Amino acid sequence: MGRFVFATAVGVWLGTVVSFSFVMLPTIHAVLEGRASALLDQLFPRYYIIGLLCGLTALAAVSLAPSSPLLSFSERVRLAFPVAVGLLCTLIGQQVLLPRLQRERGGANQASFARLHQVSAALNSTTLAMLVLAVAAVATR
Repeated sequence: MGRFVFATAVGVWLGTVVSFSFVMLPTIHAVLEGRASALLDQLFPRYYIIGLLCGLTALAAVSLAPSSPLLSFSERVRLAFPVAVGLLCTLIGQQVLLPRLQRERGGANQASFARLHQVSAALNSTTLAMLVLAVAAVATR
């Protein structure tokens, strides 16, 4: 049961990251052009909350599952590590970068906004890579 909950949480999170990053964001920017920021200010907090809920659910699934030969300590670590890294990236994005990006957008210092946006994209890419790794860890067992 723990593996199923873990796989479901990671799968939902991965699907959210992929659909938001590669479908929704490009579409929003293409359709709304300069007016996208108001919509994105509403969507990004929800995007991060979904990531946090899925990440915490996945960690709880492998941490609290009953001990069994199929889910040893090393297996739990192998499953939990990429999720923990993705969760950390999501927390940094939500708590540190999102407020700064919202403050800097439209301000005089566009270089600062661009730098923060690059860091945010790198964290999102790291989260994506870690989730793919977590799916691979589940699939190879």
